[in-house]
Amino acid sequence: MEKVVLKTDLSCKHCVMKVEPVLKSQAGIIDYSVDLENPDKLVTINSEGANINSVIEGFEKAGYKAEKV
Repeated sequence: MEKVVLKTDLSCKHCVMKVEPVLKSQAGIIDYSVDLENPDKLVTINSEGANINSVIEGFEKAGYKAEKV
C-alpha cells in the first residue's frame, strides 16, 4: 500500500464535499483523510495503484489546487 499526502487549498467542509467524488471514484484509493486544521490542508490517501495525477486533475476541475508533499 502506498501513502500519498497532498497539500491543498481546501478551506472548509463544503470544499471537501466538492472533491470527495474525485476521491471516491478513483480506482485504487483504499481510504483517505482530510486535515483542515493543518495550515497546508493535507489530504492523506492510502492507495494501491491509484493514479494520483488523475486525483490532482480532479481537484483542479472542481476548482481547487493540490500537489504532492
